[in-house]
Amino acid sequence: MTWAVIARKEFEDVVDPRFGKAGLAAVALVFVLGGYILPMNVPEPTSAQYASYMNGAVSLVVPLFGLLMGYKTIVADRAAGRLTLLFTLPYSRRDAVLGKYVARAGLLAAAVATGVLAGSWLVYYPFGSFDAVVVLGYLAVTCCYGLAFLGIGFAISTLTTSNRVASGATFGVFVLFVVLWGQLRGALALALEYLGLADGSLPDWALFLHGLEPSLLYSRVVTGFYADVTTGSYFGPDAAWYLGAWPALVALLAWTVAPLALGYARFEATDL
Repeated sequence: MTWAVIARKEFEDVVDPRFGKAGLAAVALVFVLGGYILPMNVPEPTSAQYASYMNGAVSLVVPLFGLLMGYKTIVADRAAGRLTLLFTLPYSRRDAVLGKYVARAGLLAAAVATGVLAGSWLVYYPFGSFDAVVVLGYLAVTCCYGLAFLGIGFAISTLTTSNRVASGATFGVFVLFVVLWGQLRGALALALEYLGLADGSLPDWALFLHGLEPSLLYSRVVTGFYADVTTGSYFGPDAAWYLGAWPALVALLAWTVAPLALGYARFEATDL
């Protein structure tokens, strides 16, 4: 498995610099702080309440870290000529992408797992409750969320030959998806109303399309599984079945695979 050699080297390259260690620690610390603060505000908190409580902070920190972990992975080596040197050895482009992705995905998952488990323990001790199924499910969903943005970062890194372009595209993705996307719902409703396709609110099909953004999917999964919400556009009694938590989970899983696959396909077809 030649990709494993690259993964091992990539793991060392990420962990050794101060930025890598600080970033991994910061992600874990967000979950730990949430587990420390929640019991101050909620008597006898549960694991499900912890998952729901962390939604806002996680929706900001995890995408940012996932993008930062991925966006320079290929393009930096490509711009510096290191990829050309690598491919003079018995490594393929698939080995390079897979090895680098596995190493960074493992580190991201480890940071999330450390934070979630430590935060859940703080919620549990001494007056809360601990539900292993909830904690492990929440951990898996949050890792998928981080891997979705890591894959987007990788896709950006494989699609360009310029570090500057990769940095600008990464910033644009973060602002669009994490900062602005939720605010576009009103503008979309107005546009559909102007076109005669809606009456001032989004129809179910448009709500579904708008909700395919990874952060909205993650929020819907966490809310649907752990917050016990039965109102609103997605969880109200009249909501379409495809707006629920399970379809959102399937779409989130697709985000963990599709950007990386598309980026690799484009990288495989281009000249260095």
